Amino acid sequence: MSAFGSTDGPAQGELSRLAALHALDVLDQPRTPQLDGLARLAAFVCGTPTAVVNLIDATRQFSAAAYGCEPADVPRADAMCSTSIQSLDVSYTPDAPADPRWADNPYVNCAIDPIRLYASAPLILPGGEVIGSVCAFSGRRQELSRVQLERLRDIAEQVVLVLQLGQDADRLGHAATRDYLTGLPNRALFSQALALAMARHQRGATTPTVTFLDLDRFKAVNDTYGHAVGDELLRAVAQRLLETVRATDLLARLSGDELVVLSEVAGGEADGTPVLQWRLRDAFAEPFQLSCGELRIGASIGSATAADGDTPASLLARADAAMYELKHRRPARLR
Repeated sequence: MSAFGSTDGPAQGELSRLAALHALDVLDQPRTPQLDGLARLAAFVCGTPTAVVNLIDATRQFSAAAYGCEPADVPRADAMCSTSIQSLDVSYTPDAPADPRWADNPYVNCAIDPIRLYASAPLILPGGEVIGSVCAFSGRRQELSRVQLERLRDIAEQVVLVLQLGQDADRLGHAATRDYLTGLPNRALFSQALALAMARHQRGATTPTVTFLDLDRFKAVNDTYGHAVGDELLRAVAQRLLETVRATDLLARLSGDELVVLSEVAGGEADGTPVLQWRLRDAFAEPFQLSCGELRIGASIGSATAADGDTPASLLARADAAMYELKHRRPARLR
């Protein structure tokens, strides 16, 4: 094999490499026009009928994009790119059967459409992890120029940018729908979920219930112990409630110390609201272990179940009113 530049890259920890790959969340995702376009560009630049964007996982090669072939998982032991990612530069051989590194590879010595020309540029993340490659290959012997290899490396850099942009978009989307303090869904995400639940209700598929929780004497906690402890308490409450509600329920923080649960039952199922309210109240039976010591706190809880004529706004308002009606019936010292 000849290489454009040095073939000896710095040693990389396989665990950190895999962690960086998995953090991108691109394995087993649908193909995108952006990556397929870069694979097509790689084939054009190298003058080959085929080019592929490959990601090397622990035991397999996953093709994230392809031009000139249908992408498919390949065992890592058989993947030519698994060898090429050991270099931090572009790997290139004009005739793979004559190259000892790949002479025994099943895609080189096969009887049908064997690979001869093979060029591969590594996908290098900013931290130095090589997660795969963009490779161009052909069934005939073929020479590539230095300029072509440089352009292939440029394309690999663009692939990395596309992968990172997708990760950044996911992070921004998550941040836009999550409460910064507790990590729970925020009002925007809850509103979307409630609208979808009401649409299912209108089709007769499910019956949604909204349950409001308002923490009792939360202002006193902030006044006595400070807002840092108040924030700590909110996080502890959120975690305990997440362990209390069903996996199919949506727990969200709307604002301040106001939390809400969206639950649904399918047609014919028993109304689970009383059980949910009992479990939510029981969640406050034990004190919360905080940096200031043990703190006991209760919550006022009210629910409303969707009825004919309800809208998302009216259902939310009825649950809010039910909670406040209960709260105002309680002794002032407990509110």
